[in-house]
Parts: sequence; structure tokens; C-alpha cells
Amino acid sequence: MAITFLFDSSYCSGCKACQAACKDKNQLPTGTLWRRVYEISAGTWQEKDDAWTTDVYAYNISMACNHCEHPKCAGVCPTNAYTIRPDGIVLLDTQRCTGCGYCGWACPYGAPQFDRQSGIMTKCNFCVDYLEAGQAPACVAACPLRSLDYADLPGLQARPGLTQVVPPLPDPVSRNPRFFIKSHPAVGRARQGDARIANREEVNTRLVGRFEEAPLVAFTLLAQMAVGAFWEYSGLYSLITKAIGELGVFQNNSLIFYSIGLLIFLSLLLSFGHLGNARNAWRVLSHLRKSWLSREILFTGLFAGLWMLMVLLETQQIGGFMRILLNLATSLSGLATIWSMSRVYRLQTVPAWNTWRTPAAFFTSTFLLGFLWAGMIRFFSIPILSWRQVNAVGIGLIAALFFIGALVLRLTSGADKSLRLSRLRVGLIVAGLFGSVIMSLFPGAIGAWMTVPLFILAAVEETIGRGLFYESRSQEF
Repeated sequence: MAITFLFDSSYCSGCKACQAACKDKNQLPTGTLWRRVYEISAGTWQEKDDAWTTDVYAYNISMACNHCEHPKCAGVCPTNAYTIRPDGIVLLDTQRCTGCGYCGWACPYGAPQFDRQSGIMTKCNFCVDYLEAGQAPACVAACPLRSLDYADLPGLQARPGLTQVVPPLPDPVSRNPRFFIKSHPAVGRARQGDARIANREEVNTRLVGRFEEAPLVAFTLLAQMAVGAFWEYSGLYSLITKAIGELGVFQNNSLIFYSIGLLIFLSLLLSFGHLGNARNAWRVLSHLRKSWLSREILFTGLFAGLWMLMVLLETQQIGGFMRILLNLATSLSGLATIWSMSRVYRLQTVPAWNTWRTPAAFFTSTFLLGFLWAGMIRFFSIPILSWRQVNAVGIGLIAALFFIGALVLRLTSGADKSLRLSRLRVGLIVAGLFGSVIMSLFPGAIGAWMTVPLFILAAVEETIGRGLFYESRSQEF
């Protein structure tokens, strides 16, 4: 029999005794709140007929984990650390948690909280130890006005006056949270777009710093660069520029091939910097059935493994059909890596990410950085000037195409948090586009050398763009 929290918003005074009791009972560190009291307010003063009227309203919502019937946190966790008890309580096994924070991103209520001291995610467990002892949860017992309670779920939905839709709470569709509210009278005047959280800095316990997601910036960009460089190495470049010049330019380059391994393994190494508890990283493939994060790690590892197998073929001088087959498999695993990487961020709780622009931006980065990286290496390893010029024309055309793509994506997206960095990024894209066109039209000695500054421009622009991408994570609630 499932149980649920009940909250009477009309009685709540906002004393936050429930919040304090939860923190005290569970000995939560500074910055971690399992139960939070949201102060909701909106409205304005208006002058009419020499008098002032107001439609200002305010009410409180006390909320912890809602122990949803279909919890998003459990679905995305790569280590499958979440379990649902027969009574509906959703528990987090901290012994399996890597501290990646993905469940916190996916939860529309921000229930999973990152404990910086232990490096793992934590959340409300409905005080299961108290329940098993026949006692009420600490938050319920501490409420002086009895506005917070809990009850058995069956039959509760039919009780009049209870709802799950109160501005600014997100739509409960598909999650079915076990949390019911008796609305404050002011809720009748509240609209979803008007209601605001007045104490957001207090309840938002994990504000994202500018460099907090730096390991993810490095991981995603380096992995995408490695995949793009492999596609160039495996023949996509020659298909695009085949008609330009001599075939010798398009022969496989061993420097490009070995640099791909450096990039992919460096990206995997840096990704550990994002984990609060890297000792559990070996569990990340435990939830392939549902978690896109598990799939991303699987395909990234598969790409690295197939690259190592190709190294073995190189050392054994094995070619022919086996080499072609392995080349194709590695290219497809790279495609799966970038696609699953983009799917990781298609979260309904983050509107800025849940758009077609996310996969488009990731594939643009893959082609732009990967092809420029490979083109730069080809430039330094090609001994004949005419071949360098052919290489410059091909790389310039490809870079121009994807610089245009990056510019379109930037100009059609919403405003970034940092206007200065956003303008700098647009300037870098325009400079890169101009340089690409010049390199294609004038592939002489100077034009050929532009592969190096073009790669630097693209790398700086993509790093700024990816940093702004992570800064845009502002959740609905």
C-alpha cells in the first residue's frame, strides 16, 4: 500500500520547522536540504480612480522528494542506484552512487541533493526508520500547525480539495508524484507564468558555478573532436574533396590516427573529474535499459576499444576486408557516441537543453573540431606544397560550412547568461568563417598556414559555447 505526503497550504505559516527537523534528523551538511519551504508570491499595485488596488498574493509550499510512481531520477541513474519499495517509497543506495548529479538534473522538483562532503547524491527517504517504528516522519512531527501530514494513497485522489497542480509546480503528467496539496485561497488568483519563488537562493542548494562543469566541457569536446577526426581519417574528408587534387593528399595519416586515441582517452580520464565518488565508476553500465548516460559511456568505451583493435591491426599489418569492416564499426560507434551524448541532455526539466539544437550543436562541434584537428595535422605532415594547398581548400570549405552552422545555431537560440561571452563567441565564429573562406579561395603558402589559427579559433569558440551551454541549466521549478 503506497503512502504519500499531504500539505495544507492554507495553514502553513512558513515557519520552516519541517525543513529544520529534516536537516537535524538526517544530520545534513551545510548547503543540503532534503525538505524545502518555497515562498511563492506575485502580483502588483495598480492606480485606479485616485486609489491604489493590489492583487498581490503569497503562499508557501513545503516539498521534499515526492516519491513518484514513475521517478525520473531512477530512470536516468547510470548505476541503477534507485529502488522503489512496495509502499512506494523511492530509496537511493548511496553505496552504488557515483555522485554524477544526473538524477538531480532529471528530477523536476530538484529532490536529489549533492553532498559535497561525501561526494554522493542524497535525498528524502520518508524517514523509513521512523515509519517502521510506528512514528511519523520528522518533518510531519515537527509541523506546529499540522499543515504537513502523510497518509495511505488508495482513495486519497478522490478526496475533494486536493490537487497536484499548484503554480509554479511543474505538470505532474508521466511522473504521478505522491504528493497532494490543499491549496491556499490565493492559488485561485495565481497563474503558472506569474507565480515566482521569492526565496530561490535559499532553496536552490546547488547553484552552478562557472567552472563547476569544466570536466564535462572537456569530456564532451575532446570526445567529439576524436570522433570527428576519425571520420576524417576513415574517408569522409576524401569523399568531400576528392575532385580537388591529387589522391596522395587523402591517404590515411598515422599521426591523425594515433592522435585520436590520445583525444578519446584524455576525454575519458577528464570525465572522472565530474564524479563525486569515482570509486563507483565501474557500475556505470548497470542501467543500459533506460539510462542514456549508461549508453553514452558504453558507446564511448566501445569507440575507444575499437580504436585499440585498429592499432593491433596496424601493428600486425592486417588489411583488406577486416580493416574495412573495423573502420565502419568504429565510425558507427562514434556516431552512436555523439547521438547518445546529445540524448543525455534532452531533459524536460531543462528547457534550454530539451531542443533539437542540442544534437545539432554536438554534431557541429564534432565535424568542426575533428576536421580542423585532422586538417592541421595533415598540413604539418604533407611535404609537398601543392598537396598542402589542396588540403587547405578542402578543410576551408568544410570549416566554412560548419562555422555557418554554428552561427545559425547561436543566432536562433535564446539569450545566454553572459552577454559579453556570447558576443565574443559570435565574433570568433565570424572570424573563423572569414578565415575559412580566405583559406579556400587563396590556398597559397599563407592560406595553407591558416589551418592552425582556424583550429585555435574553433577550439576557443566551442569551449566558450559549451561552458554557456552548461550555465543555461535553469530548471522549471
